[in-house]
Amino acid sequence: MADSSHGYVRDQRGCRHWGPHGAAGLLLRRGPRFLLQRRSWRVHHGRTWSVPGGALKAGESPWDGACREFAEELGSVPTMRPVLISADDHGGWAYHTIIADVTEPFGHHRGDREGTAHRWCTPSEIDSLRLHPGFAAVWSRLIVELDTTECLRSGH
Repeated sequence: MADSSHGYVRDQRGCRHWGPHGAAGLLLRRGPRFLLQRRSWRVHHGRTWSVPGGALKAGESPWDGACREFAEELGSVPTMRPVLISADDHGGWAYHTIIADVTEPFGHHRGDREGTAHRWCTPSEIDSLRLHPGFAAVWSRLIVELDTTECLRSGH
């Protein structure tokens, strides 16, 4: 049976994206640091830093897809608490970034080799990395959304 997550699609702007049903990634946070993955030279936008993630399967939720992709790429999924789900809608195609707090110690493992390295980074360290273009386009907005969400939850 063919994998429903494979294949390119064009959004309403004419841009080409991998994954006919959209894509999702999991951005883990531990204190002030976020876990990023350096993409292998063999994948699209190789040697850039981004979140572990990828194409959604038909009918798969962004949460389930992000967790599945994370497990494929890092070998396991940690115990976590979702904090924010943010969609970057391209008109007919969207990438969903899920930010979650790690709630127990987590040691990642080598998964499917789409990533060559993993690093816990502060926001200022992330700003200095060569980021995947899609992640670079939303990174500053994600931080603002995260701050706003947390202010609303705390009542400030």
